[in-house]
Amino acid sequence: MLYLLVAFVISLLLVTCNRGFSLLLGLGINVVAIIALLILIADGFNVLITTAIISVIILVVAIYMNVENSTTANISFKTSLIITAVILLITIPILYWSSTQGMGVEDQEELEGFSLAAGVSFPQLAIATIVVNSLGVISETSVAITSGLNEIVINKPTLTSKEVFSDGFSVGNKILSTQTNTLLFNFFATTFPLFFLMSTLNYKFGDIINDKLFGAEVLTTVICTIGVILTVPITAYQVSKIDRKKLLASSEEESQDKKDK
Repeated sequence: MLYLLVAFVISLLLVTCNRGFSLLLGLGINVVAIIALLILIADGFNVLITTAIISVIILVVAIYMNVENSTTANISFKTSLIITAVILLITIPILYWSSTQGMGVEDQEELEGFSLAAGVSFPQLAIATIVVNSLGVISETSVAITSGLNEIVINKPTLTSKEVFSDGFSVGNKILSTQTNTLLFNFFATTFPLFFLMSTLNYKFGDIINDKLFGAEVLTTVICTIGVILTVPITAYQVSKIDRKKLLASSEEESQDKKDK
């Protein structure tokens, strides 16, 4: 594990040079934020409120420490906040309706020696898991679309708001294909052990669909995918309404900073 960590750090610094230190710092802050979230929830703090606060911190670090253009960062941050709130509103009723929170029957043997009086709301914990799981892919998608659209606006400042909005869908469609594939592959990679267990135990199709662990993974993947899809129109709309003069000024400042460095 230590060798892999060292290899990761060296590879990152070789590829990104000085910027790698900023990326490592941001990654370290977010790791500390996630650990703090777990500790606070374990200590009895409200799960949803704590998750909301930590999510904002994670988004601030992930976006503002990695995006040099202030306009791009601001739009991406606003979009990520909106999508996170939408995901929260979608997740709460679906999760309570599906009853996929908590442990499944496959976990019974591991839990036999432990007390079940954890003192934590498992539905709220499941909501927190989905929200935190979606932060990375949402912020990444928003930054990619905003950066692409801003470049289009800078190179073609005469475009109308309607044309910019239309170009946003064009850029977003290209990014959506890769992001949805990423979520799909992550889903299968996560559930491979579960699939093997179900195959060994001769689960029927109905048993698989109604399995709590399988259902939780499906819901997480689908909700995150919905968040990624909604990122496209919201980001495109915000960029189409942006002040072109501020965007051009921000781009010129960024270019000047690069020259100075």
